[in-house]
Amino acid sequence: MGHTIIYQCKKCEVFRTEDVGVGMMGVGSELCACYNCHRYVLKKLKRNMNLGETGLKCPYCRKKIEPIGHGDNCPVCASPIDAEPFGLWD
Repeated sequence: MGHTIIYQCKKCEVFRTEDVGVGMMGVGSELCACYNCHRYVLKKLKRNMNLGETGLKCPYCRKKIEPIGHGDNCPVCASPIDAEPFGLWD
């Protein structure tokens, strides 16, 4: 089961609503941050992926990216991000 999450950075006015996690079909996505090229990256996932060990890479610069959570730094301006659950999906 996945979550619908609202990501918001009040300083640079980023506002995104994303369906993250993995559903019943075994596929899903995760919103990640590339702190090298200062982008948000929506990365596709499969059921058996462990986010800490997958070596997720930015499709633009090929550097390591990390999933974004509440309180993490915005990749654009480095301010804290608000990540609030909005709903569930499957």
